[in-house]
Amino acid sequence: MIELRNVHKSFGPVEVLKGITASVEKSEVVCIIGPSGSGKSTILRCINGLESYDAGDILVEGARVEGKASSIVAIRTQVSMVFQRFNLFPHRTAIENVIEGPIYVKNEPRAEALERGRVLLARVGLAEKAGAYPAQLSGG
Repeated sequence: MIELRNVHKSFGPVEVLKGITASVEKSEVVCIIGPSGSGKSTILRCINGLESYDAGDILVEGARVEGKASSIVAIRTQVSMVFQRFNLFPHRTAIENVIEGPIYVKNEPRAEALERGRVLLARVGLAEKAGAYPAQLSGG
């Protein structure tokens, strides 16, 4: 589903990604670990087309990731990330924050998004917090 081929990225003279090659199959879970500044967020931003890369190829279901290409919207419906400094909408409940993307990006019917959102919250032990607002939740 996701394929990285010899991906390079530099910020000025600092080369952050030095020939990253990896693949992730559908339903496979992969963890990216490493010290601060090692390029973990950069590679995720490149996969989502939020950051350009200097060399190599990133493919999502065979489509090359290019941030300014019209295909990036379709790619972003398949791949997403949670930012390190996540910001929930403060005026929306936990469940409303969870279903925001599926409804507005994928045009999923609200009832389906709610059902799936409840399942996802339950999976991470937050089913009872579905109606809580971000200020009522722990950052952990």
